[in-house]
Amino acid sequence: MTKKQKFFWLLFTLFIGAVVFIYSFNDVDFREFSGLFKQTNYFWLILALLLIIFYYFSMSWTLDILLGKDNKASAWGLIRIPFMEQFGNGITPFSFGGQPLQILGLNQAGIPVGQASSISLMKFVIYQGMIVVAFLICLIFGYQYVADHMLSMTGLVIFGLVIHILVLLALISIMFFPPVTKKIADLCLKPFSFFLSDDQITSIRKKLDDKIVEFHDVSEQLLSNPKKILAASLVTLLQLFLFYSIPYFILLAVHADNADFMFIIALNVILTLAISIFPVPGGSGGAEAGFALLFSSFLSNHTVTIFAMLLWRIITYYFGIFAGLIAYNVLPNNRHGKNNDKK
Repeated sequence: MTKKQKFFWLLFTLFIGAVVFIYSFNDVDFREFSGLFKQTNYFWLILALLLIIFYYFSMSWTLDILLGKDNKASAWGLIRIPFMEQFGNGITPFSFGGQPLQILGLNQAGIPVGQASSISLMKFVIYQGMIVVAFLICLIFGYQYVADHMLSMTGLVIFGLVIHILVLLALISIMFFPPVTKKIADLCLKPFSFFLSDDQITSIRKKLDDKIVEFHDVSEQLLSNPKKILAASLVTLLQLFLFYSIPYFILLAVHADNADFMFIIALNVILTLAISIFPVPGGSGGAEAGFALLFSSFLSNHTVTIFAMLLWRIITYYFGIFAGLIAYNVLPNNRHGKNNDKK
């Protein structure tokens, strides 16, 4: 994306967020709302903020594990990448912008574009796999509540799970069955033959084939080291655990002392899975409505629910966007990526 495009999507994201928050403040007692700032337990709120920071650091840790001996990046070169990814995810529909910014960050940190693309895709495969694992685990703790109170979200949850599984299967296909993937890519390109010339189609097909083979080769190298894959998977599971636990500490911050830790995590897994299919940046609208639906029973009234929801969105969504914007503009000392771009 160009700078103008990034600026447009950032403004669009903030606009959508503002509309959602204005709508959410319907029937809110503003006097009570302003008083909640004084009543908030800031120890738990700061802990929630630290968890989201550790969440981003754990993403850098995963990249470091996958890069292994090939890691040429400085500490800042790796640390900034998850924030850049969150910026891209947060301002684009379906989080389409995260992957390109992650690859750009790796390249700027000294990793060749080809290797950066493969590492990024492998990380995404592991992430998708751990999301499915986390969902299956959460059903153990939250199934009955979902069955009793979340009938309106059941379809979204199932559809979100299906999408994640299909994406995972597609990526696994690239890893293990390149010829099949090439045939599927050719089929997907056929409709474009009505709009593009034969030379353009051939050029695109060659680039896709090269990327598929490249990803397959890097995947084989990584899979030849199962300890590395296991380590990256466990760190990713830890990363998700940190993210999913944040609502619990926000609830404690607003004195919802009846909340159960593992149960809140299970509900947040379901919420995150449901809102991942919303075709707007950050799942705006769906995320806020889902939070209110799932966690309002732990809170005393509507005003407190909206207050907790606002804290949750600032910490888990808007903090990452603005931190990512800063990280995007503060380049690492290692500038090998610049040289790679020139080759």
